[in-house]
Amino acid sequence: MNEKLLLLPIIIPAISALLITTLNFKSRTQRNIFIESCVILNTLAILLLVIYPPSNALTLFRFSERAGFSLRLDGLGMVFAVLIAVLWPLTTLYAFEYMSHEHRETSFFGWFVLTYGVVSGIALSSDLLTLYLFYEIMTLTTLPLVMHEMDGRARYAGRKYLTYSVAGAACAFIALTYAMSQGGGESFTLGGTFGIWPNKPDNMLLVAWFLGFLGFGVKAAVFPFHGWLPSASVAPTPVTALLHAVAVVKAGVFAVIRLTWYVYEPETLAGTWAQYAAFTMVCITIIYGSSMALATQHLKRRFAYSTISQLSYILLGVLLLTPEGLTGALTHMGGHAVMKINLFFCAGAVLCQTEREYLFDMRGLGLGMPKTFLALLISGLALCGLPPSAGFMGKWQLGTASASVSMGHAGIAMLMISAVLTVLYVFSIFSIFIMPGQKFDFKTANKGVKDPGYEMLLPLGILAAGSFLYGMYSEPMINFFSKIAQGVI
Repeated sequence: MNEKLLLLPIIIPAISALLITTLNFKSRTQRNIFIESCVILNTLAILLLVIYPPSNALTLFRFSERAGFSLRLDGLGMVFAVLIAVLWPLTTLYAFEYMSHEHRETSFFGWFVLTYGVVSGIALSSDLLTLYLFYEIMTLTTLPLVMHEMDGRARYAGRKYLTYSVAGAACAFIALTYAMSQGGGESFTLGGTFGIWPNKPDNMLLVAWFLGFLGFGVKAAVFPFHGWLPSASVAPTPVTALLHAVAVVKAGVFAVIRLTWYVYEPETLAGTWAQYAAFTMVCITIIYGSSMALATQHLKRRFAYSTISQLSYILLGVLLLTPEGLTGALTHMGGHAVMKINLFFCAGAVLCQTEREYLFDMRGLGLGMPKTFLALLISGLALCGLPPSAGFMGKWQLGTASASVSMGHAGIAMLMISAVLTVLYVFSIFSIFIMPGQKFDFKTANKGVKDPGYEMLLPLGILAAGSFLYGMYSEPMINFFSKIAQGVI
């Protein structure tokens, strides 16, 4: 396939966003059909590239002899690209009904579709500089989505998100410039590019990588740089679902994988203070996120803290610096996206139908919204790791990979503690929804309460089924992830 087609997943959303904000649609239905068609078209373009990947990279222009703007689709890029390609159309469909209760819909969908193209650019980046540029553009395109409501809480969340992102960008830029100054990072290569670097790796290299880990770790919500994530839950649910399950946070994890495995050599990092420091931060984040999820009563914020913990599950696998660890990380990355985006959708459905945000106001709602609760139950059980769900397969792969590394034993302990906390904060939601206590007046609590329409329920059902189908039929995917980790793909 011609490498110029790599531009399609970036150009289609850009043109679509422009048309969404400039065309005068006769009705909401006409506009929604146009938006969904554009999103599906982009998804088809991505899937076509994944099935028939171009063999060569596409270099659009060069800043210097070493630095250019290039696109290429390798195995790791395929994983992230398919993830967003599958989940973006479902989120768009969900957003149509959800945003019908909001204002400035046209502006929202313009930025929403544009972000699809920017995130696609991250997946298709051929080198660290190109990834960094798309990564920072993503901050600018998601900021208006976070601040959509433009009230006090939204403006505060936007400022916080921007502050954290800019600080992270500065740290990541140091890792980028150091790599380029040493002649590395020109094209992503599994195992890093130290083999062709002229200078022997020294402590400065470890400092540069660690700063890069911290910089990209901001988007991955590594403690103590996680503060923006719970605050961003004030955004409309379609945004928080993408921010907390797919686009932004997974882009952070994806960037850490690229930095660690495709630029800085894993064998050089293994056993150094930089690996131990990053691994310690990840272990702390796993327990902190799960503990805070159990403590908070705000439903969307509970899932946000859960995301903080689950993202560090993935980073734990990455930082084991073994092919088995990377395989486990990729397995959990895909499974978590499917499970968690659906849990946010369920929380958004409750908010949309009842305007209730806190768990103590949701007692007995499981009877008034049975379809929503069923989706919540299925994805929640998957998040707890019930076999053969997506959560179980991801945790199993991470656990077995950790057992083969001495420092991984601490990681196994953190995973076990977090698993107990996950069961507690998920099952407490179940009990509030269907077991609110003796003599509870279900009729009064559910007066006027009902499930949302098909535009929201259809994604809930598909993703709930996906939470278990991903685990039941995970063997081909795990084999594919293993080939990526071994450099076969």
